[in-house]
Parts: sequence; structure tokens; C-alpha cells
Amino acid sequence: MHNSTININEACGTHTGLVREANEDAFFADASLGLWIVADGMGGHHAGEVASAIASAEIPRCVQQGKSLVDAIGSAHQAIRDATAQGKGGWNMGSTVVALQLNGLHYQIGWVGDSRAYRWDGTELRRLTKDHSYVQLLLDQGLIGEEAISTHPSRNLISQGLGVGGVDCETVKAGWVEGELTIGETLLLCSDGLTGEVSDEAIALILAGTKDNPERLERLIRAALDAGGSDNVTAILVSPEEA
Repeated sequence: MHNSTININEACGTHTGLVREANEDAFFADASLGLWIVADGMGGHHAGEVASAIASAEIPRCVQQGKSLVDAIGSAHQAIRDATAQGKGGWNMGSTVVALQLNGLHYQIGWVGDSRAYRWDGTELRRLTKDHSYVQLLLDQGLIGEEAISTHPSRNLISQGLGVGGVDCETVKAGWVEGELTIGETLLLCSDGLTGEVSDEAIALILAGTKDNPERLERLIRAALDAGGSDNVTAILVSPEEA
């Protein structure tokens, strides 16, 4: 089943939040290409937004050339490093990324950093990605429990990102999952400006509350702002429907 027999019900949006002066997040959405991307830039004003813009432009360019999603993410890593070497943005700029490629009901998701993808089947919210973060490493080693993550002082430290890591980090190891959706399911891509403020349980309640993706998007961003809006918040919702 290809995209021609499926309609994509999508909603995308970003908000600077209530604390940051600039929005360093970027997103890309093209249903005809079957590609959606959320990138969360790092490095401060005039740096993070340069890195996330490069990521959200380079990945679609590479995918259109026939590269796989993981290879495209690797190219974005190199493109940000090249821009830094040329004095663009900032010396310490980088970006997280989560990207979704949808062919019919088959999805492929690649990511680097702590931007996330979730799958909502109408009753259960399942996280498809695993953060490349310091607290996730601690959790994996049994040094902290799940309940400690939301308040851990190092919860914003990522273990790898696009464009960052110095001369010894010429490549990144993107996370990768794929699977089959059923009609009526929804995929959510988001930056940590959402998940840092809004629990998975609260996200599930919002998705359960309506099937209207623009309304869901508005409620998700509003929930992040109501919780303090301490970071830029970006979200994309993608639901395949029968044509």
C-alpha cells in the first residue's frame, strides 16, 4: 500500500516557549515525500538555530537523492561540522534530530539525541526511540531509577548529537526502528521541550481526548507552556487514513 491510497492527517508546530529568547528548534514536513523531521538545535542563539536548520534541510536533500534515512542523518552531522569549520553559526553548535519516513503504512524512524518518536494506537502510548542522553546511560546501568530522570540535574545532557563531539566524532550512530502502522494510529515526533515538561501519561490523555491532529498539537504545546515552557517546544503528529 503506497501513499497514493492513503491520506495523511498531519499537524506540525513550534513555539519558543516562555523562557528562551530564540527558537533553536526546526521542523520539516512533506507528506508527498513521506518525510517528517524535528531538530532541536544547541549552542545558543545564532548557533543552535543554524544547526537545526542545516539538519532539517540536509536530510530531505539526501533522501531525495535516494540515501537511506540513517545515511541522510550522517550527512547532516557532517554538514553541521563543515558549517562550523567555515565559521557559520557557533563553534559549539549541534542539533538533535528525530526523522520519520513513511511509505504506505511502513514507517522508518532514525534519531540522534533526545528528540523522540511515539506511537499512539488509540489506547496506549509507546515510545519508539531511546534517548541518547546521560540520564539514559545511568538508567541503563541501574544507577538511577526511571522516577529520578525528570528531576536529575544532568537530564539535559545528551550523549551524542549532530555536529558535536570534536575531531574524534566524525560519525554519529543514529538510533533506528521500523514497523507497520494500522489505519487510525498516530506517530508523534517531538523535541524535549515537550517531553521535559509533559509526562507520557499526560501526552496520552491529550491524544485520547480528540482525533483532530491540529487540536492535539495545540493542546500539547499549551500543556508544555502551562508547565513552565522552559524550552522551545516542537511537535509533529502524523496519522495515516484511508483515502
